[in-house]
Amino acid sequence: MLSRLIYHSENHLGAVGGKMIADLNKIMDASNKNNERDGITGALIFDTLWFVQILEGDREKISATLRRLMADNRHDAVTIVDCREITERRFGNWWMGLAMLRGNTDEIYARHGIGPRLDPRKLTGEQVVAVALELAQGGLNRRLAEAA
Repeated sequence: MLSRLIYHSENHLGAVGGKMIADLNKIMDASNKNNERDGITGALIFDTLWFVQILEGDREKISATLRRLMADNRHDAVTIVDCREITERRFGNWWMGLAMLRGNTDEIYARHGIGPRLDPRKLTGEQVVAVALELAQGGLNRRLAEAA
C-alpha cells in the first residue's frame, strides 16, 4: 500500500563551527541510502528551528523509518501532520531532497503564507506538499556545501 507521511520536529543540530551543515549532510547521506534501499521518496524542508519531512512509500517501511527518526536525538517533538494512502508519488525523483529557508525561497514561502520564520505547527499536510513541490521545481539538494 503506497502511503505518504508528513511530520515536523524541532531541530537539535549543533550550530557551532559549521556543525549544523555537517550534521545535516550526514542526515541527508543516510536518508538517501536508507530510502533508496527501502523504496521511500520524499522531501525535507529545513530551517534552523524545524525539520518538516514528507515520506512516500510502503506503509510498513515508512513506519520503520518513523521509529528510527523518533529515536534520533538530533531532533525532538516529532509530530505527525498527516498520514494517508496515496495513488502516486509526488516526489518520485528524490530519495530525499532538501530545501532550506533562504533568500531565494522567500517568495515561495510567502505565497504559501509562511513568513520569515517557518512554523510547521501552522501548516496542513496539503500546504506542506504544495510548498515542497514548488521548491522541488527549482531543484532540491542532496547535500550542502560545507565551509572550508
